[in-house]
Amino acid sequence: MEHKNNFRQSTIRSKLSRKMTLQACLIGLVAVLSIGFASVVIEQFLVKEALTGEAKHFWECYEKDGTFQPPNTLNLKGYMTDVDSNAGIPKELQGHGLGFQKMHGQTAHSLMYTTERNGKRLYLLFDGKSVLRLALYFGVFPLTIVLVLIYTTAWWVYRESNYLLSPIVWLANKFDRFDPAHADASLEDLSNIPGDVDWEIEKLVASFSSYSRRIQRFVERERAFTRDASHEFRTPLTVIKMASDLLLAEQDLDRYSKKYVTRIKGSARDMEELIDAFLILARETDKEFEDEQTVIVNVIEREIRSADIYLDNKPVTIEIDEQYPLEIFTARKVVAIVLGNLIRNAVLYTNEGSVTITIKKHSVVIADTGIGMTGEQTKKIFQPYYRAEQSGKTDRKGYGVGLTIVKRLSNRFNWIVEVDSEVGVGTRIEVFFDESQSAKGKAT
Repeated sequence: MEHKNNFRQSTIRSKLSRKMTLQACLIGLVAVLSIGFASVVIEQFLVKEALTGEAKHFWECYEKDGTFQPPNTLNLKGYMTDVDSNAGIPKELQGHGLGFQKMHGQTAHSLMYTTERNGKRLYLLFDGKSVLRLALYFGVFPLTIVLVLIYTTAWWVYRESNYLLSPIVWLANKFDRFDPAHADASLEDLSNIPGDVDWEIEKLVASFSSYSRRIQRFVERERAFTRDASHEFRTPLTVIKMASDLLLAEQDLDRYSKKYVTRIKGSARDMEELIDAFLILARETDKEFEDEQTVIVNVIEREIRSADIYLDNKPVTIEIDEQYPLEIFTARKVVAIVLGNLIRNAVLYTNEGSVTITIKKHSVVIADTGIGMTGEQTKKIFQPYYRAEQSGKTDRKGYGVGLTIVKRLSNRFNWIVEVDSEVGVGTRIEVFFDESQSAKGKAT
């Protein structure tokens, strides 16, 4: 996760660096292509055109004066002989046909142009050394200087861009490390912003500071609410449960009254579980509940004992199939809320048959033989206040938030919940726990 955040934080600089590198590569590529194109132009047009003109001029002069000699200059040498003879012709020029010939072993752009008239053959050999010098002096050297200037300018622009972007990157890092629970600590060094701080950056800092103060006030209100709610809600619920226990201990209490007192006690426990779940979901962090080694079978056994009051003398059995001694390192209270809600749902919506709880290596399966649900109902069961009922199949009334709480808590702790149900057959819900929690638990 940290690597991913670092990658995101450097995205602007990375993009800028890639753009500048791509620009430099394109400039270099264009320069190389330009040199290649100039080479082709020199060879295909300038040199050939010059040799064609020299040959034409020589034959015109030779026809007027038979003693006119072929050219012999620094860059151009001419040789003439009879068509059937190679007398006076250098060996490397012999054996070539008419027209232009690329001279291998010579310098680049060295060409030979061979023509013949009236039984005579003219060889014109152009030496490309001077062309290379001209290309070097007036092409490569100036181009190199231009490229150095361009690359130096691009590097300077990149450094200036980094300098201008450094406040934004710095603020991005501050946002990434921002802790609503300690907003003041996150803002203590805002005055040390690096780089060029202009009006826009000052506006961002001011907005961030204002936002942080608002978040801090919100966190303080949330803490006060959860603290007060936890105390004020639990006190009357504790009184209700204690009163229920005292009533159930009365010997003169008839069976009918005991039934309803038991339901009152169960409802009080349900409300306590709901309060715990809502408070967990309302908190910004999960520090209220410390992670601990949690033996899943122990949690399930406790939740089964608590769910007994919902059996209401129904012909329903609850069985545990421990295929693997699953232990995870997490908040025991949260596991109890998730599994307790699923077990109570299975008991409430099963009129007869069984509820089987299977403990696997990384998951817990709760399967019942209850009323079941249609495919459309299965898609909606995690929606708030939705209750999947089959008309006439059960008279149980719930709050419609149990599975919503299960889903939200599972998402909070990176658990996966899968549901499979069929009307009249039953429902199967499997909770996959985070494997890293299991590994951590075993490591400890």
